[in-house]
Amino acid sequence: MVVSMTACGNSEAGGSKDSAKNNGNGDEPYTVTMVLNGSTQPDEERIEQKINEILEPELNANLDIVVLPWASASQQLQLMLLGDEKIDVFYTQATNAVQYMNAGQIVDMSELIDKYGTNIKQIYGEDIAKINQVEGFVYGVPNQIERGSIPAIFMRKDLVEKYNIDTTQIKEPKDLESVFETVKAGEPDMTMLYSSSENDAPATRLFRGDTLSDNNYLGVLMDQTNSTKLENFFATDWFKDTTTMLHNWYQKGYISQDAGTNTENWRTVCKAGNLFSLFFSYHPGTPVEFESSTGYDFEIVPFYNEPIINSSSYNGVTFSIAQNSENPEKTMEVLDYIYGSSEIMNLLNWGEQDKDYVIEDADNGIINFPEGITSDNAGYNLNLGWELPNQFIAYKWTGSDPQLWEKWKNLTVLQRAPKQ
Repeated sequence: MVVSMTACGNSEAGGSKDSAKNNGNGDEPYTVTMVLNGSTQPDEERIEQKINEILEPELNANLDIVVLPWASASQQLQLMLLGDEKIDVFYTQATNAVQYMNAGQIVDMSELIDKYGTNIKQIYGEDIAKINQVEGFVYGVPNQIERGSIPAIFMRKDLVEKYNIDTTQIKEPKDLESVFETVKAGEPDMTMLYSSSENDAPATRLFRGDTLSDNNYLGVLMDQTNSTKLENFFATDWFKDTTTMLHNWYQKGYISQDAGTNTENWRTVCKAGNLFSLFFSYHPGTPVEFESSTGYDFEIVPFYNEPIINSSSYNGVTFSIAQNSENPEKTMEVLDYIYGSSEIMNLLNWGEQDKDYVIEDADNGIINFPEGITSDNAGYNLNLGWELPNQFIAYKWTGSDPQLWEKWKNLTVLQRAPKQ
């Protein structure tokens, strides 16, 4: 049963089961507990039942999904890994996964990938399937999601048109100063450029190098395509020039004066009508994502012609297997199966056809809510494709580019990233 944990002792969050009866080696199917971050759905149990109707006859296994609330997910996951609660496989990121590895809380997945990772190896090839490793210890497998994006400026299209902004004259970030000056004169109470204290500053959005999964930026590759030289990010000319430009904009009032303490998400600020622009990563899905989350259309100007591919392209979202899994082999088998099952991916992300969604465009795999159903009253609409194993084999939501997945594949082309 999918649950949203509110306390570490919640018995429905995958409490320990009798391993002798639930190890997948006898007649009883093994239940794989998968931990995600997100929001609980009213009809989660119904969806799990549908998923298990597929898994049980195929693999003698069931899937139990534990959904941890965003605000407390990392703390609750740590408690699960430290305690005796049932946990097999979980969504994480490289920085955390390496900590779990050093603490002995996850297993080396190398041999499991060799034996059970048929779909994963078919998607990535042997090297990329095992790219998330430290000294030969494979701490997680990458999700098949969008990767490779281009730093860009996103500007509210209605204001670009209102003030006759010629976007063809914007070639690099410094060209925005005259744009901000024009719009600010007409919209004096509006923030020209978003910035936050929550790891979402303009400088980090513009950075094109590789942080090697270190959110502190202590040692980076400034040009990972051509050099493996490790540099002090804060001593580079790029950092000096970029922060000087941003400080100048801050002094002119283009950036919010409380940027250093602001924790408000940019979507909230934009929906309130108080934001003109932000630096963000452009990819084929962002126009629809921005419009649906803010209610505004955006004029997007990329600063480069080619996408960024770095270590976080493959370890930004991964699945790791817990050390206290009672059956890591069966867990890996189930995980790999999901990578290759569009039916399970659609159930996990969108729910049940004709109850939670309907096919709007069968040829292009576009779906929508049934009549009378919205995100407010839907029984199931997890809508976290990027967090799940293989988004590219699932349906796309209404409004998406019909060729979205193909464009993503053409953009990323699965380039090899530097190993940890």
